[in-house]
Amino acid sequence: MSRARKPARLWLRPASKDRAATWVILDGGKQFGTACGASDRQGAERALAEHIARQFIAAPTKKDRSARDVAVAEVIAHYLKLKRDTATRPKELAARAENLLAYWGDKTLDDITSGTCAEYVKKRGNQNGSRRELEDLRAACRQAIADNVTRQAVTVTLPPKAKGRVKHLDRSTLAKLIWAAYRKRSTYRGKPNKWRPTIHIARFALAAVYTGSRSSRIWQASFIKEEGRPYIDLEAGVFYRAWDGEVVAANKRAPPIRLPARLLAHMRRWHRLGAKYVVEFRGGPVDPKRAFRNLVDETLGEDANGIVRHTLRHTSATWLMQAATDKWEASGYLGMTLETLEKTYGHHHPDHQAGVGAAFTSGRAGRKTAQSLP
Repeated sequence: MSRARKPARLWLRPASKDRAATWVILDGGKQFGTACGASDRQGAERALAEHIARQFIAAPTKKDRSARDVAVAEVIAHYLKLKRDTATRPKELAARAENLLAYWGDKTLDDITSGTCAEYVKKRGNQNGSRRELEDLRAACRQAIADNVTRQAVTVTLPPKAKGRVKHLDRSTLAKLIWAAYRKRSTYRGKPNKWRPTIHIARFALAAVYTGSRSSRIWQASFIKEEGRPYIDLEAGVFYRAWDGEVVAANKRAPPIRLPARLLAHMRRWHRLGAKYVVEFRGGPVDPKRAFRNLVDETLGEDANGIVRHTLRHTSATWLMQAATDKWEASGYLGMTLETLEKTYGHHHPDHQAGVGAAFTSGRAGRKTAQSLP
């Protein structure tokens, strides 16, 4: 009986007279270089992940196998191949897959247990990130079962979901950020000039708070119709947050909204001044993630902790509740379910549990109601 072929694995080849110790991949009796020295274990794991993924992307998929005969790397590669053209954030998906392959790449589906999932979370050291990656692994396993790659169900155990961040800004803090973004000037040879390098951050912040939209919907949005981009109809005052033909996940709804008059006036002025996109830097749309982070740190100092781009969406939802906006109308505007709005932000609404407070204030609480006579 022939011996089962071992999966591809890493080996630290010892140093010799003419070369330093280096990581290599052992696979099928052959060695494949990684160009990673002894201290670069992480780089070697990435090379192993890419090596395994290339094998399964190129090879035809065998059907109806047991879990112990199906490599996790094959399942992930199969999933990536199917998601390649439909993923809304392909780079992020690829990065998560790379992390998964670094740990699971030399394992089979039979190795997926609650113990190995917990070990993966511990090794990653990032509960939120590892949970999201394990969600991808679970989806990949389910896809493998649906496509008959394997005939056995596999349970991927997820870590507890961390409590979401719901920090919001008050009006004075938001104004401070916006004015800092507008007023900042670039320097040339130590002297400030007229160019404002962070004006796109001011526009992003205004649009984010006024619309409550997710950051990607804002910085990708255009004032001119372009295929594959959210579109702002400045004449009608409508923000089409999802482009034509896009399939939006149920938990990432992006319905069209009517823009508030104040924001619409700002946007019309930006467009008159030559802007083609809401968040524009050097003539093109740009993800403001890094610039926003830098501006927040510079402007708020120690108070910047916990403030990210998504904080502006929390701010929008909180302000709407504080203003006693109708919850059904607000949930539709924000693109979230009424249940999520009430659970996360409902306590900011002045009517929240008002009946309970009234019962105690009036003295009705604790008293028996009069029984009606027969």
